[in-house]
Amino acid sequence: MDTTASGETNQSQSALIAALNAKLLREQNLPLAIVAGLATALVGALLWMGIVVATGMELGLVAIAIGAGVGYAVRYAGKGVTKTFGIVGAVCTLLSCIAGQSFAVIHAVAVDQQEGFMDALNQVGLSHVLESIGENSNVISYVIYGIGIYEGYKFSLRRVTQQELHEAGLTQPASPAAPGQTS
Repeated sequence: MDTTASGETNQSQSALIAALNAKLLREQNLPLAIVAGLATALVGALLWMGIVVATGMELGLVAIAIGAGVGYAVRYAGKGVTKTFGIVGAVCTLLSCIAGQSFAVIHAVAVDQQEGFMDALNQVGLSHVLESIGENSNVISYVIYGIGIYEGYKFSLRRVTQQELHEAGLTQPASPAAPGQTS
């Protein structure tokens, strides 16, 4: 981008950046991101319940894994570059953690009362579930859930690749290193 006046370079680069931004915004798909986030959140909640049932313990690392999984699903499906997509990932992660804990509580009630999961689901009230979640959570749990929610936010946002920058004319192509040189 050699020009005689730096003003022309800045102006043309600004136009290229604006064109790339417009392209990225056109490619976003919020409804698909929401569907992918919710579907992954449901799978994460069931995974959470399965781990609690199998181990008898609530492992906070599951919240972090759910956040990463939800975030990647939202990013892949939605191709979002705006904060809205990060918020979708964070909210879906939060919903997944709450649902996973709720499913685990309902399963415990079902086992305690020797009935099926669906029967326990019909009997257990929301207040009982929330009370049980509150009793079984501590500060460390909330910190780990916060990390999971942050992961859901962070991984939901699309990153602009070097190839996209090059195609937009914002970078020079990488030149191969000469023999005997390292980059």
